[in-house]
Amino acid sequence: MVKFYNFNTSTFLSDGLILSRIANIFWILVAYVGTMLLQNIQKALFFQSIVFTFIIAIYILLYSFSHSLSHNRSWVYFIVQGSLIFISSFLVPKGSPVILLCLLPVLVAQSITIFQKSIKILIIFIAAYFLYGIVIWLNYGLQELPIFILVFFINLTIVNFYSVIFNRQVQASLRMEYYLQELETAHQKVEKLTLANERQRMARDLHDTLAQGLAGLIMQLEAVDAHLKNGNTNRSQEIIHQSMIRARETMRNARTVIDDLRTKSIEKTDFNCEVHRKIEEFTEATSIKVDYDLDPIAVLSNLIMEHSLYMISECLTNIAKHAQAQRVKIMVKKMNKYLIIKIEDDGVGFKTQTIGKYSGNYGLLGLNERVRLIGGKLEIHSFPFSGTKISITVPI
Repeated sequence: MVKFYNFNTSTFLSDGLILSRIANIFWILVAYVGTMLLQNIQKALFFQSIVFTFIIAIYILLYSFSHSLSHNRSWVYFIVQGSLIFISSFLVPKGSPVILLCLLPVLVAQSITIFQKSIKILIIFIAAYFLYGIVIWLNYGLQELPIFILVFFINLTIVNFYSVIFNRQVQASLRMEYYLQELETAHQKVEKLTLANERQRMARDLHDTLAQGLAGLIMQLEAVDAHLKNGNTNRSQEIIHQSMIRARETMRNARTVIDDLRTKSIEKTDFNCEVHRKIEEFTEATSIKVDYDLDPIAVLSNLIMEHSLYMISECLTNIAKHAQAQRVKIMVKKMNKYLIIKIEDDGVGFKTQTIGKYSGNYGLLGLNERVRLIGGKLEIHSFPFSGTKISITVPI
C-alpha cells in the first residue's frame, strides 16, 4: 500500500518567513551599528544618537509586525517606515549612507513581497531613489551624488534579486501546500473507493466459491436422494464420491479467497479443459442436456481466463437453481480479437428489470462486475416462460 507522509508545508513556510524576518532584523541592527560608528568617528552627536536609537527601535518594532500592519494599510506602513529612515539620515548625517544603503533596499524588497504588482513596486522604488538622492545631496553635496547613486543602485539590485528569489520560493511552497492538500484529498477518495471495491471483490469471490460450490453440492445430494428412492445405490455412491471431491474443492477455493491467493495455479490451466469439466459437473449434477460448441482457444491472459471460467460457472449454477430448463446451449468462440461466450437455456426465464432489486440474488450482479473488470460487454435477454440468453463479449 502506498503511504503518504504528512509534510506540513504551512509550518515549513512559516518557519522560513520567521527566519527571513530574523535575518532582516539582524541586518537592521548591523546597519544601526555601522551608522553609529561612522558618525561618531567623524563627529560624536550624543543627543541625536539617542533619538536615532529610539527611531531605529520603532522601525524594528514596525518591521516585526509588518505582516499584520501592511495587510490593510500597506501604504501607511511604507510612508511611516520611509519617513523614519529619512529622519534618521538627518539625525546622523555622516552615517546616513550606511542607513540608506541598508534600509531602503529592504523597504523596496518588502514592497515586492507585499504588493506583487509592478506599478506599486515601481512607485516605492522611485520614492526610495528620490529619498536617497535628496539626503545625499543635502548631507554630502551635489558633487558626491553620482557615485552614491551608483552604489545605491548596485546594492538595490542585489537585495531585490534576493527578494525576487525568496518570493518565488514562497510561491512555490504555497503551490506545494495546495497540491499536497489536493493529493491528500484524492488519496482519501481513492482509499474509500479501494475499500468499496475490496468489499465488492470479497462478496463476488465468496459468492463464486462458497455459493456456487454449495449449490452444486445441494444439486448432487438431491440427485443422490432421487437415485436412492429408485434403489440405484451404485449410481448414488458415484455421485456421493463426486460430492466429496467437490466439497474439498469448495473448501480449497474458500481458503484462497480468505488468503487472497489462488491455490490452483491458473497459469497451468487449459481453458477448454476447464470449460469441459464444468459442463460435465453440471450435467452429472442436474441431468440437463448440454449442447456445446467450443473453439480451441490456446492463449488467454490469466485475468480473462479466471473471470471467464467463473462467469460460465455462474451461468450454469443459475440455470440449475432457477431455470427449470431441459436443454442448455453453450458456445465459446474466438472472433477477431474478442472472446465470445453465449449460454442459452429453455427454462422459465425471468424479468430482467428485477436484476439487483432483491437482496440475496447476487449472481448476476457479480457476473456484471466481472465483465466490467475485464473490459467486456454483457447482454441478458430473458422473458417469463421464454428461456434466457446470455452473451458475453471480452476483448483479448
